[in-house]
Amino acid sequence: MKKKALLWVAGLAATTGGALGLTDNETKVRAAENKIISQSANTSPEVGTTSSRAPFAESVDVSMSADKSLQVTEGFHLGGTSISGISTPGGEVSIKYLYDSNYIAKVTVDDQGRWRAIIPKLAVGDCLLLEDYTIAPTNGGMPASAIYQLWPSKLTESNFDLATTNTTTVTGSGGYPGVEVEVTFSVKVGNQVRPMKSSGIVDQDGNFEIPIVKQATGYTLNVQQKWNGTVFGIDGSHGVMNFYVKVVEGIEKPTVDKVSSKETKVTGKGKQGAKVRVQASGQEIGTATVGQNGVFEVTIPAQKMGNELQITQEEDKDVSESTKIIVEQEVPEVTSELKEGMTTISGTASPGADVAVWTGAVAPVANVKSDVITGQWTATVPALIGGNSVQVNASLGLNQIKSSIRYGIELGSITELRAIIAGERVKVTGKGSPGATLNVKAGGNFVGTTTVDNTGRFELLIRRTIEGEKLSVSQTKNGMNSIVSETLVLKGIDAPNNIDIVTASSTEVSGKGKPGATVSVKVNGQEIGTGQVNNDGNFEVTIPKQAEGTKLSITQKEGEDESASVVVTVISAQLTKPTIDDYYVSAAYIRGTAPAGAVRVTLIIDGKVTKIGSINADGKYAIYANDIAALKVAGTNFEIAVTDVHGQRSEVATGTVKGLSNLMVNPYRAGQANITGAVEKNVERIAVYDKAGTILRYGQINADGTFRIYVSGFAAMQVAGDNFTVRALNSTGIIAQATATILP
Repeated sequence: MKKKALLWVAGLAATTGGALGLTDNETKVRAAENKIISQSANTSPEVGTTSSRAPFAESVDVSMSADKSLQVTEGFHLGGTSISGISTPGGEVSIKYLYDSNYIAKVTVDDQGRWRAIIPKLAVGDCLLLEDYTIAPTNGGMPASAIYQLWPSKLTESNFDLATTNTTTVTGSGGYPGVEVEVTFSVKVGNQVRPMKSSGIVDQDGNFEIPIVKQATGYTLNVQQKWNGTVFGIDGSHGVMNFYVKVVEGIEKPTVDKVSSKETKVTGKGKQGAKVRVQASGQEIGTATVGQNGVFEVTIPAQKMGNELQITQEEDKDVSESTKIIVEQEVPEVTSELKEGMTTISGTASPGADVAVWTGAVAPVANVKSDVITGQWTATVPALIGGNSVQVNASLGLNQIKSSIRYGIELGSITELRAIIAGERVKVTGKGSPGATLNVKAGGNFVGTTTVDNTGRFELLIRRTIEGEKLSVSQTKNGMNSIVSETLVLKGIDAPNNIDIVTASSTEVSGKGKPGATVSVKVNGQEIGTGQVNNDGNFEVTIPKQAEGTKLSITQKEGEDESASVVVTVISAQLTKPTIDDYYVSAAYIRGTAPAGAVRVTLIIDGKVTKIGSINADGKYAIYANDIAALKVAGTNFEIAVTDVHGQRSEVATGTVKGLSNLMVNPYRAGQANITGAVEKNVERIAVYDKAGTILRYGQINADGTFRIYVSGFAAMQVAGDNFTVRALNSTGIIAQATATILP
């Protein structure tokens, strides 16, 4: 087992934040100052950094006088009791332990310059000092001397694992058991950088680990080795033989995508080939390898919302800092079909969440709560409009809101599709999605287009008169396409059209048809009235009063040809027209109120359906219009109509685009506390924006129409010559604005 590492600082209360190390330049300077010079005879085999086996051998380090006249040639090894060597003939060699005053042997050098001495048994850590004073008179008064040291096998930089900017424990192998390895690095203590020392003991397998604080790239660790508390690698004349381990840039922490309580995987980006680990509460819950594209995906068990996950990546033994993320609430989803006309939506969210559903209007059309166990929810909504989108928000409290993706609503299929030869042309009629663009092809070639009106009906004439030819008809709205419907061109009579609204008090059905044709009105297959189309193409058929909700089937017949039927639903009364709030040139939405019974609102410009909107539960509607060029011109007229569940249209309300209201800004000088001025009385808020268009502050509007905006302290309002903008707003958006210059 590894012995516990030591971490200490002499005389300091150290902090680990902002740790620094020693630069390469500092390393070179220190080496030069210490004059590190030695000769080494290492009897141990070389050990690579990947080996965990220690050689358990010893080194002999020799420091000699410059003339090298005194040397040991034999016997200096572990357990040795007899050493021999060379020196000056006739001289005397004195032997003692380094730093000890007592000699353990004195021997005479023979006339051949050889000597031999009996000494105590040599052990690890013994250092012998040999001296021969007989040559002192010829050596400037200095005796010949040499130091022989018997130390454990020395570690070098190659024994250390890679040290990176992520390293908090220096590790290595190939050491001698019991050797203390000491590392000096730097830490920031207050405003000062001071050295810090940490050490570890080599274990019985030759491995060691030393805790440190993280160091910056390019810095170095100063390494010393001790045996029984004594630093070894000592040269009697040149000091301690330290070496340095360079700190290199470590692997960066991975980037991680958000994780919800429903998900069973963690995804993100890292270094190709690196191993990614995911931990929760200190326990590893999943691993994966970063792919060639730098992306990883780790499978994990589903986690509770609020749990913290720690994600690291590692390469070899280099482990990055952890990226920490908090498991978020589940992202809500819509799981049901979304087709035009549907009134029910269902999905999933975090259990017990408050779910809000949008289907195209500014405000949500439904608010429900998800099941406290399963998280499932169902909401009743106004009839879905093809081409619009559905989005869901789920909330578990303040700042715990998640939004779903936007789901497109499929366009309904085309119904009642007919292509009847009418003179030199073919009339194509049917029902589609209000506001959709209808396209007709024959033999793969485009032959005609029109827009479906706000009641869902369309009619167009194409230059085709070939009986039996197949036509392909499709519709497109808001980037969505319907499935293609097909019909054959037939001889026959077209269905009656422009049928007026039939109420419970009506006693006639009127509309348009083919002059001379006979019109029939039926209820449940029983004819309740007939009439003739006059020369102007108009008809009126007398019928008994019918109950609200009754469906009337209306056809016209000429000879043997009978048209398709047009179905009209009897309503209680025609919807009244909607109201329209004031709409200004720069406003984002057309807003207003729809009458009771309305389910859909339509914007009409120049007689064409331009946009379809939804109506909130409170009867308010909003149609986004900031992207319509025609409505950016003051004085432009537009129409708003609503329809009920039967597709019956209300009276049409007409609106006019208004120009911006008057707004006066008084001269403003740099340093003034307030911007002042006057606005019209329909303004609800007043705000000032800097020259970059960033809002600075809202102000106060007085009863008399004057205003003031406090701007003291805003640097943007202190630069003479810069512009600023004041904007007046109400519920429709910006209704007035003025730009002014800061005066000196």
